[in-house]
Amino acid sequence: MKFLVYIVLISLLSLLPQYVDACSVAWYSPGGYYMYRVYEEAGRQVPDAESDLLQNCLAWQQITSPDIPIEAIREIVYLMPLEEFEQLYALDKYKGTNAFASYLKEHDPETLDFLLLAKTNEYIRRQRNSRWYYPSMKTGCRSTLEEIAEQAIAYDGVRLKDRYLLQAVRALFTLGRYGQCVDLWNTQGANLSDGNLMKRMLLPYIAGANYRLNHKCKAIAYFAQAGDIESMLYCAERSGEHLSTVEALEFVYRYAPDCPEFPRILQRFVRKYEPDGCCYGDEAELTEECRRLYRFALHVGHENKVHNRAMWYYTAAFIAELDGRTDEASYILSLAEKSRGTRFIKESVAVFRIYLDTKLYVFSDTYDERLFEQLRWLDERIVAGLTQEVAQQTAAGYKLISGISYYYWNDMLRRILLSEVCPRMLQAGKTTRALQLANMADNRLRELVGRRGHYETRWNDKKQCIEVTFSDLGTLEHYRRNNEYGNEEYSNHFFELIDSIGLANTLAYYRRVAAPRTEFDRFLNARGYVHKDYLNDIAGTQCLRAMRYEDAVRYLGAVSRSFEGHLNTSLKWDPFALEQTAIADCSDFKYRFADQMQALERSIGITTDPDRKAFFMLRFAIGLRNSFGFCWMLTQYYKGEYYWGQVVEKRKWEYEILAQNAFNRSAQMITSACAMMTNHELAAQTLLEYRNYKTIVENYPETEVAKFVRGACDTYIDYHLEKIKNYGQ
Repeated sequence: MKFLVYIVLISLLSLLPQYVDACSVAWYSPGGYYMYRVYEEAGRQVPDAESDLLQNCLAWQQITSPDIPIEAIREIVYLMPLEEFEQLYALDKYKGTNAFASYLKEHDPETLDFLLLAKTNEYIRRQRNSRWYYPSMKTGCRSTLEEIAEQAIAYDGVRLKDRYLLQAVRALFTLGRYGQCVDLWNTQGANLSDGNLMKRMLLPYIAGANYRLNHKCKAIAYFAQAGDIESMLYCAERSGEHLSTVEALEFVYRYAPDCPEFPRILQRFVRKYEPDGCCYGDEAELTEECRRLYRFALHVGHENKVHNRAMWYYTAAFIAELDGRTDEASYILSLAEKSRGTRFIKESVAVFRIYLDTKLYVFSDTYDERLFEQLRWLDERIVAGLTQEVAQQTAAGYKLISGISYYYWNDMLRRILLSEVCPRMLQAGKTTRALQLANMADNRLRELVGRRGHYETRWNDKKQCIEVTFSDLGTLEHYRRNNEYGNEEYSNHFFELIDSIGLANTLAYYRRVAAPRTEFDRFLNARGYVHKDYLNDIAGTQCLRAMRYEDAVRYLGAVSRSFEGHLNTSLKWDPFALEQTAIADCSDFKYRFADQMQALERSIGITTDPDRKAFFMLRFAIGLRNSFGFCWMLTQYYKGEYYWGQVVEKRKWEYEILAQNAFNRSAQMITSACAMMTNHELAAQTLLEYRNYKTIVENYPETEVAKFVRGACDTYIDYHLEKIKNYGQ
């Protein structure tokens, strides 16, 4: 009988969707980060059937040197044939380019010896299993395998003990010495840690050996631990049955309650039903199969046979929440909090508790204090889990900006705050707190890393990627003040919120940053991007938008000149020209405009000469109109009502109330200024420039300008430049 080893990743999870982190990945919202976590995965990437291969290469990297590329290890361990390896083994000095081979020849003869034995073992076993194997070939192979088994058993070191054990069992199994296989397992293999890769690779052989020895119950139990459903069914004389995912879980549970494959299965299954934040994704509806898993998970938790009981209660709680039963989910999660579980699971439970609290608590001062403690804990996890790889991804910026998952702790901070807490804070009228939380969610990890960089890709002539390297561009502050780069601070959740929430709320937040009231305020401010130049520019720009020029001067005057390279906009046109006219000096454009508008406003107030007063009014009106027209970058950070990755509803800037107020005030001021002029001909000429033909004919019929209008126009209409299509471009 052949025992085909179908590990659970193939036999059980092939029905589940595969998520791959590709180069062209859609933008994700914070609500799309996967929260359910019982098994460590790299971001959204799901391990494939080669996961054992990868894990083995990573283990070799850990045993030897972290500087050796995984691909170099794979080439030697998995791809190099025995004959070629024998040549490498015999060399006095290796002159090739493979880093793993070079390391072994120079520093690690022990591993070289092992790999020679392992490759020889595999070669001979493959020959014996060949359909072309004849009894006449048997003696030599049997003798060689015996020698391999003896050599592997005789190894008295520690470093490669588990690997030699696997080779011994493989050789003995091929020789049909099943009792020896079981003895080695009982004396050595069973004592290996549950997370040991070699132990997991031993299990199918030990299961098969027990079956050959007619120990069927033990065989089923070991196959269950290995996740080999097909072999379990065979041993139980149920071959050919099709089991659903949950049925398979129930079947395995009867024989191996602590099967190490359970976390992978559960995570793959539950994540099918989690909201996917990809803009192209749809939320999956809960199926009867999912509800069956809910009942089974509760059963496992209540039965209390497993070591990681908290995992099963956590799973049941999560499914209950997905099904809209938040109160029930909270109760079941409390059982998980009280039950046995690994630290990994307990941390996942704690994250889920924070999430459920956002839905169950009234946003009072009491909840504020609770949230503060929860965020302190979550922030500690962010700091403690920060690796070099995570730091590089953060510095590169692409995944963070696009909302792609790559760091669980930061994902959870963003999902909980941006998708749940901030919207509810706004509903509760706690706008300042919402802004503080959004700022932390967007900027905590970036500020913690404190650097900016990018990945560079080298391609060969065949358009194939041959190398990806990370280039450090310097500190985050240097990057921000260099206008060669784009600045994410003008497109993230915090900015979009503060840019749309109104001047009064913006200034209230500004004051809370300058003078925090509580320890929570100081905690949040310290974990966001609260640079004075950045906030002063936002406040000043909104003051320009609200036509509060004195305040605009105060805030914009506090922005350093060096900050101009940080802005995402620049001025090309003269804001005081009737039509688009290039401006010679566009430096410090917001402050200079605010200063001139303030001066004009004061002059209008104190000037008594009507013609001079009219001149100031006209100039003010032109500047006001243009600041929402073709010089929109004075009052806005973007033009239009939509862009990729939007978070809040964008302003239809040319139609919003502030813009309409500005356009109306400008038009009224032009009319008033012309009416004020003592020289009617000049007044009519001014109105002609503004295309106010009706007003000219009605108010100044005696002028030469009016005669021209009556002779040149079929109808008399007042046109407004701001209403002309493409005027604002």
